Amino acid sequence: MSLTLYFAAGSCSLPALVGLEEAGAEFDAVRLVLPDGDQRRPEYLAIHPRGRVPVLVIDGVAIGENIAVLTAIDRLFPQARLLPAGDLVQVARAYELLAWFASGVHVAFAHFARPERYTQDTSVWPALKESSRENMRAAYAEIEARLADGRSWLLGESFSLADPYAHVFHRWAPRLEIDLNDYPAFQAHAQRVQARPSFQRAVLHETSERRLVPA
Repeated sequence: MSLTLYFAAGSCSLPALVGLEEAGAEFDAVRLVLPDGDQRRPEYLAIHPRGRVPVLVIDGVAIGENIAVLTAIDRLFPQARLLPAGDLVQVARAYELLAWFASGVHVAFAHFARPERYTQDTSVWPALKESSRENMRAAYAEIEARLADGRSWLLGESFSLADPYAHVFHRWAPRLEIDLNDYPAFQAHAQRVQARPSFQRAVLHETSERRLVPA
């Protein structure tokens, strides 16, 4: 089986990188530099017409959208236990959290980082950005509350792909000028994620010279 992950440093593709490393997978990691427009290049659009990351190519078949990519990684490497299995409620709660990250928290941030996706009227961009900050603060508070019972990881005592996914939003807080010291449980969670060897190897991929278009 051949696996190729197309990703961008600092983006929501982090949990896919961490998941593949956590599973001990053999894969090619191809970095896109979004400010350079790699996601709009014909050679990438031929792989994924939406021009987004991450994309996981399994034996020549491209899979996009984070939840689909993370599910594929989990199913390919069940021994890694990257997501809950078996108990219906635990599985559903895991996907509830992943869906909120993808369709709620990420979209809230995009109103700040990519207001042009939502309107070409630049006069309303400041209002979109301020609304984004408010919504992201609410998301950080919800993550904080989930961790406030002393659990190590978002789904309980076992690490899952939800944890590096949440860390994406932790990374983005400085761009929003939000002080995460107001969320101590989330800060401690971030330190646990960062301490995992799989995370550290994922960060090495983010600084790799292997990219879609050679520099």
